Amino acid sequence: MNKLKSLSAFVLCMAFILSFTVIAGGEENNTVDTKTAKSAVLTECTTGQVIFESNAHEKLPMASVTKLMCLLIWAEEMEKGTFDFNTVVTCTAHANSMDGSVIWLETGEQLTAGELIKSVVIASANDACVALCEHICGSEERFVIRMNERAKQLGMSNTSYKNCVGYDCDNHYTTAYDTALLCAKLSEYDIYNEFFATRLDYVRQGERQTQLLNTNKMVNYYEGIIGGKTGTTDNAGACFAVWARRGDMKLCAVELGSRESEERFEICGNLLDYGFNGFELFKAQADSSRLVPVAVTEGIDKQVDVRVKRLHTCVIPKGVSDRVEYEYTIRETAEAPVYCGQPLGKVIATLNGEEIFSSDIVAVRSVEKLSFFKSLLIILQKIFSM
Repeated sequence: MNKLKSLSAFVLCMAFILSFTVIAGGEENNTVDTKTAKSAVLTECTTGQVIFESNAHEKLPMASVTKLMCLLIWAEEMEKGTFDFNTVVTCTAHANSMDGSVIWLETGEQLTAGELIKSVVIASANDACVALCEHICGSEERFVIRMNERAKQLGMSNTSYKNCVGYDCDNHYTTAYDTALLCAKLSEYDIYNEFFATRLDYVRQGERQTQLLNTNKMVNYYEGIIGGKTGTTDNAGACFAVWARRGDMKLCAVELGSRESEERFEICGNLLDYGFNGFELFKAQADSSRLVPVAVTEGIDKQVDVRVKRLHTCVIPKGVSDRVEYEYTIRETAEAPVYCGQPLGKVIATLNGEEIFSSDIVAVRSVEKLSFFKSLLIILQKIFSM
């Protein structure tokens, strides 16, 4: 039953999110130059709204952007108490066999989970990533199963993982939109924020000290950056996912498949600029004067008060909040019994004729049906109160 309730809540949430895909009154997709990327998307993390998209649902390889799912699962496992930054992890021969970006772990070498995570977040170390994944699930293969399961739970319907680090291989892919969903969830955790913001650090001491240089160059110059992950392979090209906050708005920009490394930072910077400069969060307001009580027939009370079930927050272009219009539709009567939370109407908010949110108007309390015995009890109470 709990799973069904969770699924229903997820479906409703996704329906709300998708209802706002590419807002801004029908902006064309040429508002941001993403021509050098195969796919790109800009979303607002808390609402899930898509502000800009270009081929956002195209399945593409994503290189080390893959590791964002590892980071999410690790954060969730630490939240459960499975391990913490001080947990000692022993490197396996399989982790030692990783190539590409590595910290040169030796078979049997022990580092703390915090050191491994730092190496993954800052320098995208493949061997460190595999070592921690194996520590949690026993093998990379079993951890990859967890990654795919978690992707499904998040609604990442066009994502398939075949390894935990992002090596090119058949059926290892995602989309810009799916990656934005992942980033939004990961951005709820702040345990990696210090690592995300670190430009240069080291792991180990002495002769084997290894430098960690942040692959996310935007931490050096872009205001509000919280986190991000780069990825580059021959097949995937240059990929990047990044999220930033200014004021009360948190945006995520994703691009996949750029030709050159520097292009991804320019594209995502332009996407974030487009979002922060042109949009704002808007919270719908309820007009109490429009929420008139509903008459109840055959009830122990003659009427019931109502309220707006949920006042959504959504993203709208800056400077147009005064154009939002509300339409209230409330039933004149309802037959008892009426239940607390029962829908008795609806409110719809529109901007320039397009719906930006809707909510049920519901009863604030229950009203029982008036029976013979209830009528008798009411009469007796009135008599004895005289």
